[in-house]
Amino acid sequence: MPAVPRSPVSSRQIGRIATGVALFLVPLILAAVFFFVRQEFAQVRDLRETIERTASTRDALAELLVMHIDAETGVRGYVITQNPGFLGPYDDAMRRRGAVFRELAESGDTISDGDLAALERLSLAKLDNAARNIALVHEGRPEVARERIAAGRGKRIMDAIRTEVARLDGAEEARLRSLTAANRGSRGNVERTVLALLAGLALLLIALTVLIGRSIAQRRDALDRAEKFAERQRAMFDGAVDGMMLLDERGRILRMNPSVSRMFGYGPEELIGQHNLALMQAEYSPEESAAWLSTIGAAGKHGAGRRQEFTGLRADGSTFETEIAISAVSGDGGARRYVVAVRDISDRKRAEQLKSEFVSTVSHELRTPLTSIGGSLGLLGAGAVGPLDDKAARLVDIARTNCERLIRLINDILDIEKIESGKMEFDLRRMQVAPLVRRTMAAMNGFAEQHAVTLTATLPPWPQCIKGDPDRLEQLLTNLVSNAIKHSPRGGEVEIFANHHREMVRIEVRDRGPGIPEDFRGRIFGKFAMADASDSRTKGGTGLGLSIAREIARRHGGEVAFEDRAGGGTVFRFDLPFAPADTAPAPAADDDALPRILHVDDDLDTLSVVAAAFAGKAIVVPADTLEDAAALAASGDFRAAIIDIGLDPDNGADLIVPLRRRDRAIPILVFSAQEAPGLAPGADRVLVKGRASVNDLVAATLALLERRRKAA
Repeated sequence: MPAVPRSPVSSRQIGRIATGVALFLVPLILAAVFFFVRQEFAQVRDLRETIERTASTRDALAELLVMHIDAETGVRGYVITQNPGFLGPYDDAMRRRGAVFRELAESGDTISDGDLAALERLSLAKLDNAARNIALVHEGRPEVARERIAAGRGKRIMDAIRTEVARLDGAEEARLRSLTAANRGSRGNVERTVLALLAGLALLLIALTVLIGRSIAQRRDALDRAEKFAERQRAMFDGAVDGMMLLDERGRILRMNPSVSRMFGYGPEELIGQHNLALMQAEYSPEESAAWLSTIGAAGKHGAGRRQEFTGLRADGSTFETEIAISAVSGDGGARRYVVAVRDISDRKRAEQLKSEFVSTVSHELRTPLTSIGGSLGLLGAGAVGPLDDKAARLVDIARTNCERLIRLINDILDIEKIESGKMEFDLRRMQVAPLVRRTMAAMNGFAEQHAVTLTATLPPWPQCIKGDPDRLEQLLTNLVSNAIKHSPRGGEVEIFANHHREMVRIEVRDRGPGIPEDFRGRIFGKFAMADASDSRTKGGTGLGLSIAREIARRHGGEVAFEDRAGGGTVFRFDLPFAPADTAPAPAADDDALPRILHVDDDLDTLSVVAAAFAGKAIVVPADTLEDAAALAASGDFRAAIIDIGLDPDNGADLIVPLRRRDRAIPILVFSAQEAPGLAPGADRVLVKGRASVNDLVAATLALLERRRKAA
């Protein structure tokens, strides 16, 4: 696989990171060099102090040895000659002995306390022996002193002193050699480390120099690219067919392209610095213009910040229709600027006018005569002018069928045009879903029989109320059912389902047709869309039905979608929001005799199960919030109420007093998971979910209704 070249942006980022790392490492290396050099100086200082202490200790040991040797020699001379002059070295040893031992004791850890004590004992023994000899001479017994000297005790003590001093001096010498060797090795390591760090620092500085040079080159390249990009932008700005302007935050024109001059007839010297209001026919104040500009956002994935149409004013006083696309941008110093694209839409407006006139012509000049033609053909087929032979009847039927097809095409074209232009009116009112489904099925039964298809409907037992235009929603559902019938096999079944889906009413139309081809799914809701070009001949239709259905659903706050059906076929569905509980839903005509019961519960599954359990016995009107329940209670005529007191975050018991205020005899049942007594004062019955079944709830409710009926 070929290597993918890195983008300049990535290279610049890597360069910036490498430069930052290098700049970070330089002080670290310098700090390391300083640390090692300082450590070396400290070791040299410690070694010098150790050498000085060792030399001092060795000098003191030598002095101690010489001092005892001199003392021994002087005492022997005194014993032989009895001349007191020989006692000078002895007296000097006695006087200096303490100072020498203190010096040895202060030498630190060079001589242990045990060695010093042993040496001090030998010294004391030696001097005591000399003192005894001196005392014998003073007593007049020099021969005894000579005998003691000849016995060699003083010599043995002196030899011991000499041996101990030699051992301690050798230890000091060995210790000095060891420290010197260790320091020499450490100094070599420090030298090598410092040299390595300095070499690394040199390489780092070289790399940093290369990186900085490369960064400078990249910046130069980026500047060149920016200049080229700016040139392209200027070329695009100045060469655009649409007028392009740059405005400041007050709406004054800072820059414009030649198309603005061509469009409005002003030269740049006339408009630069002027307010953009000079190009509009409408009269606005600069303050109003600035306030409007402050609401403009930046361009996004959906295009410009805002689009607006206005009437432009040329230099010669003539006007024309324009459309602007305006977006906020950041200027120098963070100042707010606006880029405006102005397009002359005069031709489009004229085309729309021609289209409107054409639609009007189609509506009057084609639909009216086609209606007459279709009616006449129907009368002929029905024998209004006498019986027709088979050939004539077949020809009349073909003409009538194609006339109806042409009328449907014209109606669909007019409908889609009205929807797109926003001229289609919607009579929104509170309505129920079930009657809508029944009317659609009744209207489509004949079409289904022609295709040998059966229509079925599955509806919930409770009323589903939505707010919509009954005629348009019937048109939406008719288009979906008609489409399903046309694509179902003969003998097939088209099913209509209505149920809750989250906070919406979902209506589904299911068929067992061949399904939707994969390559057609993306354009199925397009105008004149057909999965196969032959469909318009074999199946009939205009290809506008699904497009119209989707637009009607969107105008009602919903959406049309489709999916494959398990086992084959397609499911088309649309969701519509529930109607706000501002008026009571009118009951279906065949449900007038059943009592209406208000059921308040925030669990939609419970609402569904309870409503199904009451099917055929009562009409259950569901509400999943206390607010909706209160609105229904204030406007509806209910014969009973079932309340769940645990409506998070409300308490359903708060509804009891308003219900009693409207109807003191209304049966009120609490059907809740909470078992604590006293939570629902004023209720006729309290049933606990899980302990009492839904059938128990139905039986209890019907019993209270029967008791009220008998009491009345």
